[in-house]
Amino acid sequence: MLIYAAIGAFGLIFLLVMLFVGDVFGGDHEVHVGDHGDIGHEAGPGIFSARIMASFLTAFGVGGIVARYYDLSHPAAAGCGVVAGVVMSGIVYQFAKILYSQQASSEVQMSRLVGKTAEVTIGIPQGGMGQVTLEYGGERTTQIARSTDGSAVPPGTEVVITALRGGSVIVERAGARAPGGAK
Repeated sequence: MLIYAAIGAFGLIFLLVMLFVGDVFGGDHEVHVGDHGDIGHEAGPGIFSARIMASFLTAFGVGGIVARYYDLSHPAAAGCGVVAGVVMSGIVYQFAKILYSQQASSEVQMSRLVGKTAEVTIGIPQGGMGQVTLEYGGERTTQIARSTDGSAVPPGTEVVITALRGGSVIVERAGARAPGGAK
């Protein structure tokens, strides 16, 4: 029974450490196993998330203790621990997926801005950078901007984003293009 208590205590202590100081060390981490360690990571937690593994260890220890309390053999207690661990880590995984799905992202995908119309909010000096504001995805976003030909563009001018360069957008005056893309 002592070994199950030690495993369960280790898992519980690991969970508590992540709860209180986890963000200091970068939050929840994924254990990478070959090319498959990040399964499901883009849509939420992975199955090898540190929190999910710690919840498995905790439930494994508790399941083993309960089984040994009822005088089951060690193989049977280990089996009960595995079942309890799988059930608990499955519940934690599903709960974490729900939490991840509720998160909203205000990140603008820069490549989707090309072709959008914007307004210069901070004038673009000749050969320099300014700022444009536009509506994208139902929200206002501001971007650092340069003009295509390096000319000055005053505030309030309507521009079209034509390209991306680094973390900024390249713009030209909205009337500068004729239909079909020719100047």
